[in-house]
Amino acid sequence: MKKILIIEDDIWISSSLKLYLENSDFEVILYNSWENAVNFIKLHSPDLIILDLNLPYKDWIEITKELRETDNTPIVMLTARWWELDKIVWLETWADDYIAKPFSPRELLARINTIIRRTSSSEQAEKHEKNCIKIFDFEVDFDKKIVKKGEEILSLTSNEFEIFKKLIEENWGVVSRETIMKDIIWYDNYLYDRTIDTHIKNLRKKLGSSDYIITMRRQWYRLNIN
Repeated sequence: MKKILIIEDDIWISSSLKLYLENSDFEVILYNSWENAVNFIKLHSPDLIILDLNLPYKDWIEITKELRETDNTPIVMLTARWWELDKIVWLETWADDYIAKPFSPRELLARINTIIRRTSSSEQAEKHEKNCIKIFDFEVDFDKKIVKKGEEILSLTSNEFEIFKKLIEENWGVVSRETIMKDIIWYDNYLYDRTIDTHIKNLRKKLGSSDYIITMRRQWYRLNIN
């Protein structure tokens, strides 16, 4: 049974969501603050985290940065803010998806299932691959889903890791925006297309240079063989 951690200080929202997700065969754990949830994450490794952006006492940017220093568990953010700038910022601060309040539990469940299927599919595929490879200045561990540069573990989101992994798998071949949209992010209709640009931008930034990934005609990407 997949384990979902909800960090939300609105008791009505968290309780209702817990009941809905438990009826959909998930194990659900509730916390009303980040500080209380930290130890649970370290000890129990949830499969997905649902995080409210408006938690008291600690800024959500600090929370996501702190989590990504040691963990790449997928994060879905709940927010009451819906304008364009925020959508970019959320993805730039290492979230994997977002949904605006008030939201449909059915839509949130669909997004959760999309991320869980993608993660599970990746884990199964990696069982048949070499566990760890070296490329450029990086060591990529497919089992642990981490990328290291020297002794530093890069704080990649699950989407960013999967994009980098796909580029490596193509052996210097090209990966299309459509492939990223449908096969990696698993959205058949990715409404906010600029998020793909944001994922690539963030991945380049975290790798330390834009030279590692080449954009071709704004539609394809490949690793820089040179």
